[in-house]
Amino acid sequence: MFDISLYLKDKKAEVENVLFKQLPSAPDCPELLSEAIAHAVKSGGKRLRPILCLAAAEATGGRWKDALLPACAVEILHTYTLVHDDLPCMDNDLLRRGVPTVHARYGEALAVLTGDALLTLAFEILTQTPLEGTITTRLVSELCKASGATGVIGGQVKDILLAGKPSPEVIHYVFEHKTADLFRAALRMGSIAAEASDEAVESLSAYGGHLGFAFQIIDDILDADQATEDEKPELSCLAIMSLTDARIWASEHTRMATKALENLVGDTTPLKAMADMMLERII
Repeated sequence: MFDISLYLKDKKAEVENVLFKQLPSAPDCPELLSEAIAHAVKSGGKRLRPILCLAAAEATGGRWKDALLPACAVEILHTYTLVHDDLPCMDNDLLRRGVPTVHARYGEALAVLTGDALLTLAFEILTQTPLEGTITTRLVSELCKASGATGVIGGQVKDILLAGKPSPEVIHYVFEHKTADLFRAALRMGSIAAEASDEAVESLSAYGGHLGFAFQIIDDILDADQATEDEKPELSCLAIMSLTDARIWASEHTRMATKALENLVGDTTPLKAMADMMLERII
């Protein structure tokens, strides 16, 4: 029987073994900036997105090791988004994963610059990928599209501007771009690093999109379960649907994510297990 917990633990260790070696250090980098970057990256987290990147390579019949640097780039970029999300001008969070956020510990100015440095580092890591040049170019393009004005940043802007005006269209846009785009990019980049066919890349892209939606819906449900009425986030799917309907919506996206894996030639067991594990948190 496949042990998803053991798989996640092993792959997280593999990711972090490479990830932490990519972080800048003094004297090349100012010591305080180096410390803030390390604080942001090493403060915990499941490393879900980079693990999805590795699993995507396996699902296409490739080697997960070929996707390690792209996986690290995805995680570094994700960390940058968290550092900026936590800023006083955004969500104004003082804790993340039980430890002070970067701005809470190092000040707002250094937190902004830490996020900027992480964003730049993500693409620097991609350029070090020991793959054929056109593959590296594709990897850079995927991460650019997922993280830019039509991706994560666009989703964040809508989240800020329309947080008090939830509607099905707004929820869909924010879920699609603030969350699903980076899931999709992680899966696409893993399959591209494994030199998968265009059909396989698109199958994993579909899986990533549906998984990203399911992840955000489940996150909204769990947040609502843990909050008092006045603490519930305004821009949540629960602002436009019942808890029962949200569970159904998450289940449907999970089903469609799993279905997207049907024609892949590699081992899709980890990807199926990750989707099921997420859904089990709310059922």
